[in-house]
Amino acid sequence: MKADVQYNDFQGTNAADISDHQDLKDFLKGRGVDTDRYDPVGSSFYSSYGSFDAKIICVDKEKSTQEKPHIVEIDFETRVDKDEYFNLFKRFHAIVVRDHYNQFKIDDWLTIDDGEKDDKE
Repeated sequence: MKADVQYNDFQGTNAADISDHQDLKDFLKGRGVDTDRYDPVGSSFYSSYGSFDAKIICVDKEKSTQEKPHIVEIDFETRVDKDEYFNLFKRFHAIVVRDHYNQFKIDDWLTIDDGEKDDKE
């Protein structure tokens, strides 16, 4: 699976730790999903100019075979808001970079004082 947008100007990786309070199966059960059939194995989200859409990726146990799991992406009529989605994770880290820079590591970390500028300058 790979994230994809129209131009793919930035690409990267992400990692997440599941919440201590609720896992993806609990979330699906709370939304009325049959978790005996749909086994959650991941999630996806999409954001564009203020809109947000989150889905849960599952293995459909009824349509899966020994050779190949049948993967489905479950969407919800009642949209999942950003806070609800990110609360499914204890930590969520995403990195996107341009062009071929994803092959390199970050060499240093800087903190910039971006406070208000003096109008007298």
